Amino acid sequence: MPFREVSMTKGLVGIGVDITEKCNRNCLTCFAKHTPRDMQRCIFERIVDEGAELGFPEFYILGGEPGLRADLQDILRYTVKKFNLVILVTNADFLANEAVCQQVADTGVVVAAQRHTLESNKADYQMEKLLTGGNHLGTSHAGWRNIEKYFPPERVCVQCCITRPVVDSGRGSIFKVFRWAREMGYEPVMEFTKEGSAFRRGCQYDVSPEEMMQVLQEFRRIDIEEFGLPGADLLSPQAYGKTCHMQEASIHFLVDGMAVPCVGFPGLSYGNIMGTSLAGILDNPLRQLIKEPQKWIYGYCSTDCPYFERCTGGCRGSSFDMAGCYRASFHYCPHIPKDLRITDMVPPTCSGCPLEGHPSCKPKRN
Repeated sequence: MPFREVSMTKGLVGIGVDITEKCNRNCLTCFAKHTPRDMQRCIFERIVDEGAELGFPEFYILGGEPGLRADLQDILRYTVKKFNLVILVTNADFLANEAVCQQVADTGVVVAAQRHTLESNKADYQMEKLLTGGNHLGTSHAGWRNIEKYFPPERVCVQCCITRPVVDSGRGSIFKVFRWAREMGYEPVMEFTKEGSAFRRGCQYDVSPEEMMQVLQEFRRIDIEEFGLPGADLLSPQAYGKTCHMQEASIHFLVDGMAVPCVGFPGLSYGNIMGTSLAGILDNPLRQLIKEPQKWIYGYCSTDCPYFERCTGGCRGSSFDMAGCYRASFHYCPHIPKDLRITDMVPPTCSGCPLEGHPSCKPKRN
């Protein structure tokens, strides 16, 4: 079961919802807010109800860490009644409790859980502490033991961000995790993280575009030579064998009910579900522009890249983080010619742009 975006109904795919901003970790690569806020149940249930009525086939439950919600079981049961595919995105710490893990599995959700390491040696402990901001190796491994016990393989996704620590650790822990996922029959989600306050493009923990391609090529080699799989036919900087089309066919809701194009664009809004129907949010004129990448994205991605029709410009949140422009091509991509600069990714003027003067726009033109 590929992670997200596996089905489409009426041009719609999925709804992502931050049910909390609480988290028990302080991950190096995290870009999410950490506050005590939870989404109110009335907001959540309205999103679920209206999303089901409109025909969205998929639903993604995110945070923060959803496992910190005391009413998570009720939330899951409410959602699976109305959606065939519900994906719970978690760091897996709360699933270290075997009874809780079994209860979550019994709801029928798919679990997409983070994993950096397979072993419990000193090096893995230190790397886990670096990446998660604390001693979470024990709970992570315990959570995964319970996932193996209670979840069927077709309902498990293994997430790992491609960073220098997991690529360079010995023979590369991310490749060990990838192999293990294939052996278990799980869906590997090896992805390049957005920028965050502690993780900037080009920092000591990041990998270069050229290194990105080497990592993706190694995943493909493992697939072909070790597992007899065809391997990904598109190597893009979003995730191995995957592209993201949230802005085109999906929608994301922040904890207060605000609708945004995706987690990477929290500064833009299509309206709040408590004041606007989901149908009205989907009809927002700005969304109608953004969901057409051929018209929206500026620069090399849309005009010259042979992979644009499938990739649609790379991670849009990362593009914005680097260029300060929501329309910018994704400069940190191995397919971008080396002689192009970030300034080449940005329109030469804001004149005529529907976001002209928007407070979150800070285009880098020099």
